Amino acid sequence: AFVGKMPGGGGAMMAKKKQQKKQQEADAAAGNGHAATRKVSPLADDETMLDDLSRAPKVEKSDSFKLDGSKPQSMLHVKREFKRFLSEFALYSVWLLSFALTILMTRDNTMTFQFANLFRKTLITGNGWDTDLTTVDQFWDFLIEAAGAVLANDIFTRSFDDFFAAEPTFLYGNKRVGSLRIRQVRVPPSKCSTFYTSQLLAEGDEQVKKNIQCYPEFDTGAKLEKTFKKEGDFQIIDTRAQPWFKYWESSELNEMPFFSATFASYPGSGFYIDINEAWWTADGSDLLLEIIPQADDLTKLPLKNITMSQLKNSNWVDLKTRAVFFDFSFYNPNMNIFLVVRIVIEFLPSGIVSSYSTFRTVDPFRYGTSSTEELIPLALFSLFAVLSMYYAQKEFKLIYRNYSKYFTSFWSIVTFAIVICTLSLCGLTGYTIYMTRNVFDNLSATPDQGALQSLGFLLDQEKNFSGILIVIMVIRIYKFCSVSRSLSTLTRTLGKSAKFLAVLVVLFLVASFGFALSTTLILGQDNYNFYSTSWAMFTLLRAGFGDFDYTEWLSHRFLGPFLLLCWLFFANAFLLNIVVAVICEAFVEVTEENKEADAAGHMTLVDALWDLGPVRRLLQMQKKKRDKIVKMEKTLENIDADGDGMTDVKELEGWLHETDALELLGVKDASELMARFDLDGGGHLDPAEVQKLKDYVREKRQEVDNEISGTLEDQMERSKSSRRATAAVQDNSALSQRMMKVEQSVATISEQLGELTRVMQAVAAGG
Repeated sequence: AFVGKMPGGGGAMMAKKKQQKKQQEADAAAGNGHAATRKVSPLADDETMLDDLSRAPKVEKSDSFKLDGSKPQSMLHVKREFKRFLSEFALYSVWLLSFALTILMTRDNTMTFQFANLFRKTLITGNGWDTDLTTVDQFWDFLIEAAGAVLANDIFTRSFDDFFAAEPTFLYGNKRVGSLRIRQVRVPPSKCSTFYTSQLLAEGDEQVKKNIQCYPEFDTGAKLEKTFKKEGDFQIIDTRAQPWFKYWESSELNEMPFFSATFASYPGSGFYIDINEAWWTADGSDLLLEIIPQADDLTKLPLKNITMSQLKNSNWVDLKTRAVFFDFSFYNPNMNIFLVVRIVIEFLPSGIVSSYSTFRTVDPFRYGTSSTEELIPLALFSLFAVLSMYYAQKEFKLIYRNYSKYFTSFWSIVTFAIVICTLSLCGLTGYTIYMTRNVFDNLSATPDQGALQSLGFLLDQEKNFSGILIVIMVIRIYKFCSVSRSLSTLTRTLGKSAKFLAVLVVLFLVASFGFALSTTLILGQDNYNFYSTSWAMFTLLRAGFGDFDYTEWLSHRFLGPFLLLCWLFFANAFLLNIVVAVICEAFVEVTEENKEADAAGHMTLVDALWDLGPVRRLLQMQKKKRDKIVKMEKTLENIDADGDGMTDVKELEGWLHETDALELLGVKDASELMARFDLDGGGHLDPAEVQKLKDYVREKRQEVDNEISGTLEDQMERSKSSRRATAAVQDNSALSQRMMKVEQSVATISEQLGELTRVMQAVAAGG
């Protein structure tokens, strides 16, 4: 109603616009639209090309770079797609390479592995503690041996050696940083089961039995024991005389809030002791420890000396202990890297002791400015961060414009994940640099061991995060395979089979969960690989790919092998074969699509560039010829050097020599050219005759322009015709083969029928 009341016939105008729009769509569908028929000279200068690009219809960018072979393509369209592909691929390559080179220049896994392996062998594997640490008695043996090794003086230390500066805190040339910290986490008591107190404990006072307490396994959500209470001891502990019985929060110790070991995640709080130095007693049976005053006692108490036996006899470790942390750090001045070590000894409610260790080699000073070698990684990472922000703003703009459409594209989701991960990595890197300065800027004080452990953990997580990110970034390179049907076969095959594969994954997870519960119940109590449902699922996944130890399944000699056979049949013979069949079917479908596209003459960007390679060389030759003709036209305007209005042989000779026009005009010398255009035979060219010469040169230029404009279209049409012919030949060949097979089958059947007829005739004759 509003449109109908517009002045000047607004309703008629809208109807006319709709009719024009329908006509344009019909023309475009018929291949007669402006975008389809418009030809642009591929040899236009830069200003003309920019003008053409500004007037050309805008094409919506997509995840693929391809040409629609159903419409005539101009060189401008090919060049525009090629430029878009090159610019995006080059920018992404710089982004990926800057990150990859940063990793390669800041990580030396060969030397860092040897650095960590030195202490791993010295403390754990070399002495068999990786398998022999199972009881509380063995824990104390390990503690005294490990503390003695970590706090021992280096055999290379000499008072006159400038490298060590006569300090006793070196081990094999590595400087110990901070103290050796031993910290424990305890659980509060809980009531025991009635069955235990009333039936198993038959004797004793009932009131006493009611007060008997048990100590459960550690639970992250449970409360901790913050006041040290010894079993059966109701005396108040003097924490000034025995500071290792005082509780500290994780923030006071600069520790991480939680740390995950094998069986639980433990808080950074607890009861701890920091050891500065240690000496073996005269008989070599005990270790004398020099304890550093704790936190608020730094200015009040001197260093305290106790022996490891005194610590053990004080019942610092008892039934309530659930984890003991053994933390220390070393710095290697030759490689400028740190080794942050944490050995966690877990005390399980069953009574067994289990160890879990981490040896983290980290380089907190990898981005420096003191030398060119340090500046290069910093520059590369800065470039990576800048490109990350560029891609972030680009992707966020696309999401803002069309949120629903953006997340329907697989490659858009991958790019979004990369952007989020790169921004997170940049933030994490900045935070680790900030923490490094906080820990090491105050060189007058010894770095706190809790801060070193937190810094080492963050640097290690940054390394792990980078390892995952580089894989995702490399996978995104497959996006650029869309420029060719052959290169994109893999991604399109996976894309077509993705939905059904997702269904199979769900079916696999459901079945594996059921098998995991079964194996945990039947085999878990005798086999470590099935002790929990999650670990059993991982073991089943390995078994599905053939990585299993048959003896592990013999924990139950009947049900174990039966479960293994059932699982292998389901995972390999059934599910894996279905996965292969689905992928093969998708691959066949993609192959058929490639054949249909070739038959229809559809060309991708690689096809167009490949076919236009010879044409480009021909166009370059024609462009040189055209440039010469243009130069001839310009210099021809000033051919009358003396200004008398007449052009003589000498002036023609100078013009031919300057423009090298003899071959283009098909003459031997200036005299032959004069004879061709001197119609009155006066021995010179008057203005009318010069104009005819100009018209002749202009016609030559137009001929070259027509050749240039038609070469590309002819070549692309020939390419499409060739592709159609090739596809037709392949189809005819396949049809011929099928016909031959049918003819052979008919001949075989005819022979068999003839043989059967002869047999029946023989039987009838005999009857």
